[in-house]
Amino acid sequence: MINTRATLALFLLLIGAVTMNASAHGVWAEVKDLVEVGESQDAYVFYGHANDPAGFALPAMESSYLMTPDGQKITLNTNKVEGEWVPGYGWTGDFGVSPVVAYWPGNYVYVAPRAPSYSNKTLRLTYSAAEAVINAGNDSSASFKSGLPMEISSQKPLYQIKNKENVTFTVKYLDQQVNATYSAYPQMTATKVQKGFTNDKDSFVINFNQTGMWVVNCYYDVIGDGEWTATYDSSSNMFKTGDTVPFNTTRYSTILSVWVRK
Repeated sequence: MINTRATLALFLLLIGAVTMNASAHGVWAEVKDLVEVGESQDAYVFYGHANDPAGFALPAMESSYLMTPDGQKITLNTNKVEGEWVPGYGWTGDFGVSPVVAYWPGNYVYVAPRAPSYSNKTLRLTYSAAEAVINAGNDSSASFKSGLPMEISSQKPLYQIKNKENVTFTVKYLDQQVNATYSAYPQMTATKVQKGFTNDKDSFVINFNQTGMWVVNCYYDVIGDGEWTATYDSSSNMFKTGDTVPFNTTRYSTILSVWVRK
């Protein structure tokens, strides 16, 4: 297990399921998770509160991409949509759309990384990305790779997860076992959050106790001094493009979307 100069942020977390409001701003991805080989679709990335679609506001993003079953990374064109009617949400604020195609059987991963975010209060630089898995051809493999530093994997194919099932997930940072922080909740209600820390086997169990889309989020903090050169202007005027800011913690966060069936 990684234990040198790396630590877990220990705050506001209790092991197990708790009831709380999980409506903090966050980024998430939405795609159809089971398709035919050769089928095309639009992949979506949203940021905000799921129960406040009009407030969606896409932050600075890096290039979205699609990881293929054989490990190829395909850069996607992402179109920013400024307010439109979206089924299930109604009239929304800004969001991103990328066309994707599954050309052969297996698990694809749609990844939408945010540009790094920075806090001058905690001196923390955060790399976060939303991801969603697309299974083409009803392939039975549970394995998938996102190409991110923080990898989440499932013991069973995500499209096979059903209501009231317990599913074990594994998380690794740079392909090594770490004690990461996790949380999971139904995206539309976001009231009952299951959260805690991965155990010594770098795994955790989620009880998917209702249908619909869930968000599974894992993060890990690495302690170490550094400097980051801003690639965009902060909306709070904290920094401007080209400014160099110091940090002492780097957080890697991966947000996985899961559709739970009846």
